[in-house]
Amino acid sequence: MKRKLHKLYSANGGFALSSTKVLYGNLTTGGAGHQQRNSPRYKFNFIADVVEKIAPAVVHIELFLRHPLFGRSVPLSSGSGFIMSDSGLIVTNAHVVSSSSTMTGRQQLKVQLQDGDTYEATIKDIDKKSDIATIKINPQKKLPALSIGQSGDLRPGEFVVAIGSPFALQNTVTTGIVSTTQRDGKELGLKDSDMDYIQTDAIINYGNSGGPLVNLDGEVIGINTLKVTAGISFAIPSDRIARFLSENYDKQSKDGKKFIGIRMMTITPVLVEELKLNNPDFPDVSSGIYVHEVIPNSPSQRGGIQDGDIIVKVNGRPLKTSADLQEAVINESPLLLEVRRGNDDLLFNIEPEVLM
Repeated sequence: MKRKLHKLYSANGGFALSSTKVLYGNLTTGGAGHQQRNSPRYKFNFIADVVEKIAPAVVHIELFLRHPLFGRSVPLSSGSGFIMSDSGLIVTNAHVVSSSSTMTGRQQLKVQLQDGDTYEATIKDIDKKSDIATIKINPQKKLPALSIGQSGDLRPGEFVVAIGSPFALQNTVTTGIVSTTQRDGKELGLKDSDMDYIQTDAIINYGNSGGPLVNLDGEVIGINTLKVTAGISFAIPSDRIARFLSENYDKQSKDGKKFIGIRMMTITPVLVEELKLNNPDFPDVSSGIYVHEVIPNSPSQRGGIQDGDIIVKVNGRPLKTSADLQEAVINESPLLLEVRRGNDDLLFNIEPEVLM
């Protein structure tokens, strides 16, 4: 006697089973138990908790060299940094934002946030001996920021997390422990160093430089700086970062720097000749200041100055060199700028601001 085989078909012609239990019994897949906060996954993944907390405040930094006449940007280097204030102050290594390249042109910094937003940055303060720098971007929103911890409280054996952009691979996380809290820079062959570095076995590769080394509370306890070999890397301690920030804040509080937000070049016959090669309509001028670039959201941009303008007078006085304009920015306010734009002569009132 033949037995009938009953097959169940789904609407698309495939097999359908009324219950997984028919074949596998009580098979459990990711469900409520998977989400339990007391499961080992949630109890012991403390590194993931730290990364989730700090990653939005870690940035990718690229340094370019821009030719003043042809406008082409050549990449020089890349690195990392971390946001220190919700208004866009970023801490990084000095070697990430400066270059010893002998190529002529203007260096340009670009910063990319975790959400993909990109900004041009300016160097605010830099100490090449200590290898610490701050740069500034001007975001249109409040940014996530990290807090500085106390590296003096570190103990050998503590867990640490390094995050950055090695080889331009953004938000790469490595972990390790503090191998020693004070490694004299002279032991590393840095003859002029007065720095005691944090040694860690967390991997720091090219591009990680400038990124944060944090403790399990998500506090910055160092800046990732250099790698000697696998398992031996070094970071600038956060107490040194705090001192750098404090010293520069005090200095700026005493004498804030005024700026109008342009990058400029003194007009010379050679410069005019080169500019005319690219733009035959470039005006015939014998003196003044060529505005190579206007910084976004600066007093000059808000006042109407544009790239390519030629500033010929300030407060009625002819300009011969860029130093003449810099002196006026420091000592006078507001500034009445007479500008040659194409064949037009224009006047702009610019109010210098204090760069804090």
